[in-house]
Amino acid sequence: MTDSPYNVRVADISGLGQHQHREFAMASGEMTPAEFTDFLRTVFTHLATYSVDGSLHYLFMDHRHMGEILAAGDAVYDSRLNLLIWKKTAGGMGSFYRSQHELIFLYRNGRKPHTNNVRLGANGRYRTNVIEVAGANTFRAGRDEERPGIQRPSP
Repeated sequence: MTDSPYNVRVADISGLGQHQHREFAMASGEMTPAEFTDFLRTVFTHLATYSVDGSLHYLFMDHRHMGEILAAGDAVYDSRLNLLIWKKTAGGMGSFYRSQHELIFLYRNGRKPHTNNVRLGANGRYRTNVIEVAGANTFRAGRDEERPGIQRPSP
């Protein structure tokens, strides 16, 4: 599972909250679409090289860069299995529409079959391609403790 940089300046999408995030070292708005596709292809090649045959790779990306992630993912992986939607409980920053979802492109690495523990409800499990989980932008008790690496102000 990876949430690669989106090639969008953090300053352009950051909120006004207490936690302000720094720009990524790479893919923070400075790349052309072709450069960003190459960047993603390199990342995915490393993920595939160092993962077992048949592993599932969940690749997060925003709507602005669907073309780049599809081009890179389709070039590296043997099978694109699905597009999942992470539906969050609250919308993020935005002026026209606030994003309340994130796209997750699901690929299988290699040619071996992936492990399927769901098997269409054979074990009493039910799963859809819409995942409803609270995002980090949802204010609730314990939210900061769930987010490793966040710089918290000293008391």
